[in-house]
Amino acid sequence: MHIELIHRRAFDMHPLLAELAAHPQAWNEHPARTQSQDSPHREASDIWVRFFPADNLGSTREKEVIWYPVAEKLPTARSIAEELMSQFAGLALGGILITKIPPGKRVYPHIDLGWHARTYEKFAVQVRGNWRQAFHFEGESLVTEEGDLFWFDNSYSHWVTNDSDEDRITLIVCMRLR
Repeated sequence: MHIELIHRRAFDMHPLLAELAAHPQAWNEHPARTQSQDSPHREASDIWVRFFPADNLGSTREKEVIWYPVAEKLPTARSIAEELMSQFAGLALGGILITKIPPGKRVYPHIDLGWHARTYEKFAVQVRGNWRQAFHFEGESLVTEEGDLFWFDNSYSHWVTNDSDEDRITLIVCMRLR
């Protein structure tokens, strides 16, 4: 199994949706994942809440992960990450990313590589979702709705589809568990 629904409607997403609406300029401040036409994420938008310092992005050595200034504008994202760390007895908090896939768009099949991808477990909270959007692996798909919590293994080819008429927004929280 490469994906697992942990809990339906685990979180109230209204506060985070309000924070995102109040700060639309936060999308794509750090466009490294989405700017290339070859990127599997080229049809998505990102908000990096926590990740490597910008001057350390090209390095291959183990890196310090820091809160970005946008975390102050999105306190609900930070609160959810801290709650997940407590719930799963996390040893270290890694990157925190919010992704938005517009209606009719997708994230194309890919495998996440690099130190961060190998080091942290990936948990996701569906900020906005519906039955016409899905997270996929070969032979597996998961449809999630607002507030659902799920885990996924990004070392296998995966992709996301949004065949609906609204944005799909996901909060991804990376944690080292063991």
